[in-house]
Amino acid sequence: MRNKHFNLLIALCMFAAANVHAFSPAPAAGTALAQLPVLKPQPRQALVDEAIAGILTRYHYGNQPPANELSKQVFTHYLENLDPNRSYFLQSDIDGFAHYEKDLVGAIQAGNLKPAFAIYNVYQQRVQQRIQYALRLLNHEPDFNVNEDYVYDRSKLPWASSVAELDEIWRKRVKNDVIGLLLAGKSWKQAATILHKRYENFDYRAHQVAPEDVFNLFMNSYTLTLDPHSNYFSPSESQQFQIQMSLKFQGIGASLVSEGEYTKVVQIIPGGPAARDKELHPDDRITGVAQGDHGEMVDVVGWRLDDVVQLIRGPKGTIVRLQILPAGAAPGSPEKTIRLVRDTVKLEAQAAHKSIVTINRGGQTYKIGVVNIPIFYSDFEGRAEGEKNYTSTTRDVRKLLLELEAEHVSGVVIDLRNNGGGALDEATKLTGLFIPHGPVVQIRDTGGDVEVDDDDDSSVVYTGPLVVLVNRLTASASEIFTAAIQDYHRGLVVGSTTYGKGTVQRLIDLSRYLPGSESVGELKLTVDKFYRVNGSSTQIKGVTPDIVLPSPVSSKEFGEETEEDALPWDQIAPAKYTPLSLGIDKSIPELNKLHAQRTLKIPEWALYLDGLRQLQSERDTKSVSLLLSERKLQQRKLDDAKLTLANDWRKLRKLPAAKSLDEAYKLPASGTAADGANASNLLVPDMLLQESAQITIDMEKMGIGSMPSIPQAAAKRN
Repeated sequence: MRNKHFNLLIALCMFAAANVHAFSPAPAAGTALAQLPVLKPQPRQALVDEAIAGILTRYHYGNQPPANELSKQVFTHYLENLDPNRSYFLQSDIDGFAHYEKDLVGAIQAGNLKPAFAIYNVYQQRVQQRIQYALRLLNHEPDFNVNEDYVYDRSKLPWASSVAELDEIWRKRVKNDVIGLLLAGKSWKQAATILHKRYENFDYRAHQVAPEDVFNLFMNSYTLTLDPHSNYFSPSESQQFQIQMSLKFQGIGASLVSEGEYTKVVQIIPGGPAARDKELHPDDRITGVAQGDHGEMVDVVGWRLDDVVQLIRGPKGTIVRLQILPAGAAPGSPEKTIRLVRDTVKLEAQAAHKSIVTINRGGQTYKIGVVNIPIFYSDFEGRAEGEKNYTSTTRDVRKLLLELEAEHVSGVVIDLRNNGGGALDEATKLTGLFIPHGPVVQIRDTGGDVEVDDDDDSSVVYTGPLVVLVNRLTASASEIFTAAIQDYHRGLVVGSTTYGKGTVQRLIDLSRYLPGSESVGELKLTVDKFYRVNGSSTQIKGVTPDIVLPSPVSSKEFGEETEEDALPWDQIAPAKYTPLSLGIDKSIPELNKLHAQRTLKIPEWALYLDGLRQLQSERDTKSVSLLLSERKLQQRKLDDAKLTLANDWRKLRKLPAAKSLDEAYKLPASGTAADGANASNLLVPDMLLQESAQITIDMEKMGIGSMPSIPQAAAKRN
């Protein structure tokens, strides 16, 4: 699905000032559908529109296409953002909108929002027509003995050519919704009641749409046409964004977006309840929310994002239960329930931390130090005020490295998996803990001027074998650190190709460009681009590991290259730097060979790959059977495969086989993963970290990757 970043990534980690039930309830089931209001642009929105267009034209990093081409792109993106699965509009609607396509950018620049609202009002009508049809279908039980399929991913298919074709699409959709509830143990009568309420909720939410929502949707269809990281934030979204950036909030610790009718998880915030529990994952879809251990599960499919947020957030110590459709699972697949205790997410919980992996090989015990860095953080205000011990990633990692060396580790793994970036200055300084001195990153602005950020401290804190572990969600500043370590041949990069976000954004307060003191929101604008010291951009391509490790994070679903409007990869002249001669670059083929030979012999590695194949098989499915007997058979096979895999892990742990998935991850003695630990993570080890540690031992045994000791100028650092 394109434009994954369309909605503001609202962290569900907000202050619990509002009551969790402080939103208007949907009407009771059976209520007649009221006529939808005709939405019109507000006068001040035209001024905001013109200001955004002017700023993008003058200051955006990318070269904008000609106005007529850009108009077509904005038009297409707006339609796709309204109806991403092509389930509401008819081809005749699209044809009727065609006259707007030619000069949509001209209308934007002139502050003319009538085309955007005209299209949206037709969309609202089509939504209500579909809801009315879906509700009529619930008057009769479907025939579950018909052998037919439902294609639930229609994003690449043509628009429906007739009402009859759209009716057929929705007949299958409603039938699939019913089957999903039947597979969850509901009766037809119960399923019809649940879906009746769900579909009426769709209509109710449509009536809550305000002109600000339409304006927000349209403006982001425009900004995101230029690149995936330029966004318009409405005044309310700006406030939520600032709360998220404060790094101290209460909730479950996850960022969400609206995608179609689902609320989807985009990011798990390090240090929060969801990160500790490890049951919630990016791309999971939240279909229900319940309060406490016994509260009723409220179906939230089709709800506005802010209403779902309102239900999930709450005071520290309270319980929220989420009903989840797992990432990659088809609509109608069995859902799972996650129990989370809301908590305050603080910067301290996101700080770098260490651990030690102990490995026995050839009768010898090796200790490998691990430094996990969830995000690059820095207390800019404290540093500006001259605080001696201001919070700093580099300061914390320096301390951890010295502690690990005191424990006589054989090597160090820097774990940057899921690290989405943060303070670029910290990434530069962190690199300096491992290299003598030199340039770390090049930054080019819209005018083509290049600035080089250097590590100017010749001291090195850690000189031993170094591995940097990354995955597809390693992005931005963390890619800069990884690239520098690789370009200097200072350490080995292992894992999967990183995200590829090589651009820099700046927040612009739009109120500065309009008369009056009323807040009108902010524009997050792409203004610069990152380049490695070797001259290559990290944009799109990211950082390619020296040793590739298979990851559960899909490169087809995540990464800059999955965004249609991402800025291109390019390169500039390399900076003046001198790679280190530690034998790493010449030893990569041998290290890959040792890795391949070792993993062929490890039973746990084979089971890890089996789990990845199961996950990918679910992701690759784009349609499901509507023959109930076949669906039950498919589900039984899927559950059997999952149970077999779980029991294979239990066998390796010398545990008795489980008879059901509910039992599979329950552990004896200490019970069911108490004290917040996740049972599956106790049963299944972190194979990527284990193998990274093994690779670090390979480096140590081969005598590569270590530097001569260099005096540490500790007083100069930070």
